[in-house]
Amino acid sequence: MNWLFFAILAPALYALSTMMDKFLIEKRVKDPVLLTVLGGFITFFLGTLIFIAKSFPLLSPGETFFVLTAGLLAELALMPYYKALSLDDASRVIPFFQIIPVMVLILSSLFLKESLNPNEYLGFFFVLLGGGMLSIKKSESGSFKIRKSFWYIMAASLLFSLPSIFFKFVVQTNDFWTTMIYEFWGITIGAFIIYAFRRKKLDFSRNLKEIPKNTWPTLASNEVIYTLSQLSGLYAVSLAPVALVSVLSSSTPAFVMIYGIILSVWFPKIIKEDLKRSTVVSKIMAIALTMAGIFFINK
Repeated sequence: MNWLFFAILAPALYALSTMMDKFLIEKRVKDPVLLTVLGGFITFFLGTLIFIAKSFPLLSPGETFFVLTAGLLAELALMPYYKALSLDDASRVIPFFQIIPVMVLILSSLFLKESLNPNEYLGFFFVLLGGGMLSIKKSESGSFKIRKSFWYIMAASLLFSLPSIFFKFVVQTNDFWTTMIYEFWGITIGAFIIYAFRRKKLDFSRNLKEIPKNTWPTLASNEVIYTLSQLSGLYAVSLAPVALVSVLSSSTPAFVMIYGIILSVWFPKIIKEDLKRSTVVSKIMAIALTMAGIFFINK
């Protein structure tokens, strides 16, 4: 099947998972760290099952290091990501993640010795401008200031940018599922690190008991959707240039906005986004700018 299908399916699923994250963080789960830890533990079992099914495949020590690091960074990136979601609407947070394709291009030029052309620099400007529209808000005094979520988004973007490059480096000489095993285990290592640093503040067993029983299907569904998003995106990376796949993730804001409008209009008890005309217009303009930037980067 064409890589383009998987490259577009990944942001569509990721946007849906983002809306579910927002619902869980706001209404059902007190500490988003719990979501991160649970997800990491689940990927350990998935990776181990694939490892057994594939007859215990091994990577070289160097390849193992790169893929485990990729998974580790992908998991640690969820911390600033969840924090940003707790501070702002998902449709304001996600569009600014369009800086990730730009970061991937820059990192690719540094590690893979690829160079940027004038169109890519122009695209870089448009992406930053579009993201800036969503990261700056008007204060009560009438001046403008950086939104609280800005620095968390920047940290998450950098951490999200590295794994695809590391993964691509290894998957070029190995099959997809073998590489994916170690990616999953790297995510698990990240979950253990997060849990180790937060175990005093995060009463894991108590927080698990406090989750309503009717929330578990949503939690499970969210983990399935998020994992499928990862698999789809990384499978596309295994078939096509990593920068190109990263660029196509720019469709995420469109999916987020569509999901947000649908839920806010018909299911406001689940998700309630800011749908004032001025807000929607500014979001559309910002998304248009980032899309224009992606167009020039990919031209």
